[in-house]
Amino acid sequence: MSLKTLRTLTAIVQQGSFAAAGETLGLTQAAVSIQIRQLEEELGARLFDRIGRNQVLNPDGRKVLERAEKILGLYDQLGEGIGSESQYRGELLLGAVFSIQTGGLGLVLARLRERFPHLKIKILRGMSIDLAARVENGELDAVLITEPQQAIRPEFCWQTLESEPFYVVGHKDVPALSDSEILSQYPFIRLDPRAWAGSMIDNELRRRQIQTNEMMELDSLQGALNMVKQNLGVTVMALGKYRSEQLMSDIRLVPFGDPVIYRNIGIYQRREHARQGLVQMLIDEFTDAFIETEG
Repeated sequence: MSLKTLRTLTAIVQQGSFAAAGETLGLTQAAVSIQIRQLEEELGARLFDRIGRNQVLNPDGRKVLERAEKILGLYDQLGEGIGSESQYRGELLLGAVFSIQTGGLGLVLARLRERFPHLKIKILRGMSIDLAARVENGELDAVLITEPQQAIRPEFCWQTLESEPFYVVGHKDVPALSDSEILSQYPFIRLDPRAWAGSMIDNELRRRQIQTNEMMELDSLQGALNMVKQNLGVTVMALGKYRSEQLMSDIRLVPFGDPVIYRNIGIYQRREHARQGLVQMLIDEFTDAFIETEG
């Protein structure tokens, strides 16, 4: 059994016939038939049934095709993640909190993709605490999250990219009151207290002894925004400049805290990993994007 034979099998299915597969691969129809017959002999099973004038994959053939595609996919990826240039191709696995994904991340990744056209980028969303854990167990290369609340272990590192202020977020018809007045008078949509931003909000509410009328708890910032837009209540969340300007026409934003509190957004990653150079380029692009926004 060889990779060449497995590629012949997939070509037959993709092209629809032995003859068409042979034309694609530069083989005669007889050569294609010989390869498939040899594969069937090695496996001890027929892979094709004749229906009329056509050869059609049978159930055993479909199982072998599925496995062949996996084997060929792994073979094609054999060089990914190896060597000094490997970080600029293959797949970059990132995590990002909601405010980053809906903010300037798209522009930054577009610039990175333009520089490295062979690079695939996968973005996963979640809460900071969960994304940090996925970096620590090796699932993700780096994450864009709220700064960890606990001490950072020596094998990991943190770099702040932006400080985001917190706002009371209300329906556009909410009057121009102070943050404490709005929170005291309107139903409160609370963010998941497991989130690091959620714990910062709760600490400030306790410090200022603001009594809220909690009517809902959500673990999704987008979900909370949707509830606010339906005038079901108000919430508190951190928003970067780009995102806050986007929302100004739809909702009322009132700075939260006395003085206003901020959270740091940045990159959390292992101190040493194969994609470190690429992540540094991502950081540089973010820095340039923030400078352009402020300018």
